[in-house]
Amino acid sequence: MSPDFARGTWPAFLAAGLAGLVVGLLLLVWPKATLTIAAVLIGASLVVAGLLRLIDGFTDHDASGGRRAASVVIGLLAIIVGLYLLRHHNVTIAVLAIVVGLFWVMHGIADIAAGLFHGPFPDRGLTVFAGALSLIAGFIVLFWPAISLTFLVAVIGAWLIVYGILMTVLALRLRRGASRAAAGQTAGR
Repeated sequence: MSPDFARGTWPAFLAAGLAGLVVGLLLLVWPKATLTIAAVLIGASLVVAGLLRLIDGFTDHDASGGRRAASVVIGLLAIIVGLYLLRHHNVTIAVLAIVVGLFWVMHGIADIAAGLFHGPFPDRGLTVFAGALSLIAGFIVLFWPAISLTFLVAVIGAWLIVYGILMTVLALRLRRGASRAAAGQTAGR
């Protein structure tokens, strides 16, 4: 891993790790409220996106008729789905759980593959371990849909805390590696 890469990316890794820790703690402390807030935000964002598409469809005079019609149709669908999700939080939460589960499975497979097949790199074992945790958490969410939402939130919260810690450790190692590389370059001059 190049010193420039480490120097440029460690703050992003640190921010992602700390964000994972904070969100994980919120999910464990206030599971029901956190899920409801997420459901409302998703519904509201769809309504806003739909309104923006409608405005674009009616006001973009440079666009073709087909594009304007598509913007209006997509806008109306987004508004309808957004309003439905605002009214029915449980549907939003169930769909969100499936999406999160699928993402974690794909993320886990990608991390494991990167750790096993991309040749040697720092913290390769940590990458494979984080990928395995992601894969396990994704399978729990996907294959045990009958578990209660509270347990699901606990699994998600715990995974985010562990993953946040792993990302924070990786960020600090990247920073240390970048500092050592910079010191080595300075000493070599």
